[in-house]
Amino acid sequence: MVSEDAVEGQSGRGRSALLPAGVAAVVVAAVFVASGIIRGTYPFGSLSRSTNDLGTQYIPFFAHLWDVLHGQGQGDLLFNWQSAFGVGFLADYGVDLGSPLSLLVGLFPRDKVDLAVFVITTLKLSLAAAAMAAALLKMRPGPRWVAAILGVSYGVCGWALDDGSYVPMWLDGLIALPMFFLVAEWSLRRTNRLLSVLMVAVFWLSNFYTAYMATFAGGIYLLARVLSSDLSWSWRLRSLVRHGVSFALGMALVAPILLPIILANRAATPSPSGIFHPSAIDLFLSRLLPITEGVGKTASLYVGTIALLLALTMPFNKYVPWRPKVIWVITIVGVALSFRWAPTQEFWHAFDTPNGSQYREAFVLCGLLVAVAWVSVAHKLPGPIALLGGGALLALIAVLSDGSPLLKEHWKPVLTASGAATLVAFGIIWLLRRKPGPRRLPVAAAFAVLLAVVALETTWTAVVTDEYRSKVLSTSADPWNAARTKQSDAVRQAEDWPKYRTDPGTSVTPNDPMLLGGQGAGLYSSLLPHSVNQMMTTLGFGWSGYGRASRTLDNPVTDAIFSIGARMELVGNGIPQISHATVPPLVTVRRRLDPAVLASTNTPNPYAAQERLLGSTVYQVPPYKGTRLATGDVKLVARCAPTSMAYLYMPRVGGRARLTGGDWHELSSTRRPGINTSSAMVELGTVPSTGVVQIEVNFGEDPQGIPAHNAIGCLSPVALEKAVTGLIATGATDVKVGGHSIHATLPADSKGWAIVAVPKIDGWTCKAGGKSQVPSDFGGLMAVPLTGTTNHVDCTFIPPGLRRGLAIAAAAAVLTLGIATVGAVRRRRQ
Repeated sequence: MVSEDAVEGQSGRGRSALLPAGVAAVVVAAVFVASGIIRGTYPFGSLSRSTNDLGTQYIPFFAHLWDVLHGQGQGDLLFNWQSAFGVGFLADYGVDLGSPLSLLVGLFPRDKVDLAVFVITTLKLSLAAAAMAAALLKMRPGPRWVAAILGVSYGVCGWALDDGSYVPMWLDGLIALPMFFLVAEWSLRRTNRLLSVLMVAVFWLSNFYTAYMATFAGGIYLLARVLSSDLSWSWRLRSLVRHGVSFALGMALVAPILLPIILANRAATPSPSGIFHPSAIDLFLSRLLPITEGVGKTASLYVGTIALLLALTMPFNKYVPWRPKVIWVITIVGVALSFRWAPTQEFWHAFDTPNGSQYREAFVLCGLLVAVAWVSVAHKLPGPIALLGGGALLALIAVLSDGSPLLKEHWKPVLTASGAATLVAFGIIWLLRRKPGPRRLPVAAAFAVLLAVVALETTWTAVVTDEYRSKVLSTSADPWNAARTKQSDAVRQAEDWPKYRTDPGTSVTPNDPMLLGGQGAGLYSSLLPHSVNQMMTTLGFGWSGYGRASRTLDNPVTDAIFSIGARMELVGNGIPQISHATVPPLVTVRRRLDPAVLASTNTPNPYAAQERLLGSTVYQVPPYKGTRLATGDVKLVARCAPTSMAYLYMPRVGGRARLTGGDWHELSSTRRPGINTSSAMVELGTVPSTGVVQIEVNFGEDPQGIPAHNAIGCLSPVALEKAVTGLIATGATDVKVGGHSIHATLPADSKGWAIVAVPKIDGWTCKAGGKSQVPSDFGGLMAVPLTGTTNHVDCTFIPPGLRRGLAIAAAAAVLTLGIATVGAVRRRRQ
């Protein structure tokens, strides 16, 4: 058992952890790179690594960070001018890019952003392995070569390979867990007070989501350590209090980002909570074994056969005292069961059951399994009885898991070979240590064999995992290539920001404005403001991802409203084609706005909503009759002014539509219409000279009903041109933007309202001749009252919660330095 003297006596062993930590880091990097070479994924082959959100969300965010770091982005760390017509960026930065390692993207060329993300991912896996090896040796002295093996086992555990490798922000939690184990050890030893607080702050800054999980896992680890020790109860209580204070102060230090994240999350577009169904026991247990894949279906618990076998020897290892045995067995079983009960599963996910992978906390159990393996080995290497007992439990798990569809081909030979190699190697070492004579070389040889077994098994598992996962979660985007360069160059050549916006569309990813440049409607973010989603939906924009991925809308009226003067369309094989239009400036002036209209958010249809923001009537919204054809399709008939442009808006319909005899246009709401996706307004073509509009709607896989009214609109190009000319005449004569501000010069004696073509979200304050005030909401845009006493409008954005967070962080910094100073003075006196 751990005594108080032993706890204090172990505090100076950090230097001995350098070699095993380094070995673990190198081997993990080699495993991850080798798996990519074998699979032929980027950067070693033609297959894209961009599974699911990696290509559509995270890589574009890294590209935007590159632009900000190099002074080429529109915006700064507080605001993003490029996406969704202008939204806050600090919360997105904290969620997706908060790790200090993200800044390494700035060292790569911009067209190598995919390579930068791969390198950062590899580095995070290596750091997690190194951190675990160091944490284990800090927990208790033991064989360093086993610490290196266990570090490798953790760094490329099943969760890291299956869940974290394509969500780089989650990998910060993989590093945080062993570092929080270290913080727990420092709490036990009453050392490194300042470093403990800073460590917590760094990882809550890096990714609060997985840091939350790692925080509670670190608390569970500390409880197990405290209860399995023979420390005095006063020492145990002080350790727990110290640990809690370290985490409270560390989290307070990053309040300037945490508070904006919390408030942005509250204001974000909500998505329906997932429904948790615990997997069958054979599926659950099978994820402990090699050569398995089941992302999103079960918890990825694989830690390598060697680490699992060593953990299973602990109950049989006679050298481990009974109290640690009982405490650690209860800990592992309790955490495993918490993954299978809905209330505790919700707890692990901050009481929000995710729609995607429902076992995002699995790395927690992987880390605790590795810790239990170390508990068994560090007391003294397990003997034959313990090894056979652990082998029997491993065989039982294999028998119970047999038949699981998540176990892939060759899992039995791999499990058998790795288990046999482990038993033989540890058996030989046990025999060698019972005989006199030199034994360093034989032990080193056994270590090399086991390290090779770990490397080969984890590499094979990584290859199989990536192969099968790619069949479940398809590639979302290709790496940057010559086509992307042409598209980006075309956008940048067309740009004249802030004179007008250049919309790159959302053909490559929903985040094309960040990936390719320009300023458009596209944004895929879990923090997309709900008010922005509502505004764009009301105007006829489409979306996906439960409303968290806004899509572009190619419509001349919305182009005029949002000052989109250039637009890119991809034709043929991704060839960029730029179109230009004459549009009003970003800031326009309206002489009058009805207060009731200003406060209202309801409009009968998207055509009326567009007219409201434009300030002119430009659409004809006719009644229509529908006929269901024998094929199940629908034919709509209406009358409009000849030569006007016919539009169709059916947000809840998937399939395609056309004017009779014309080209088909896609309706994108094809999966769970109205929940997961929403179709955008589509232009169908010119109304014929007869004035008869005949529209055919060809439903997709899930036929939907059509709206009885307001689906068809006919746009008058002449009326639109007149409206645009009027807005240009009275609009701003000059517009300048800063990182998170906009300044407009208006014609002299402008009165009424200045309409800023930027979404009205919390955080904006504006000034036009008087004191600063929160702008009014005009159909989702900002409206600033004008008195005629000034021709300038100035608006500034400060993320909600930032100022309060800075105050909290300042107080936490003072308290932390005070505690550290008092502790240093006390130690000098002693």
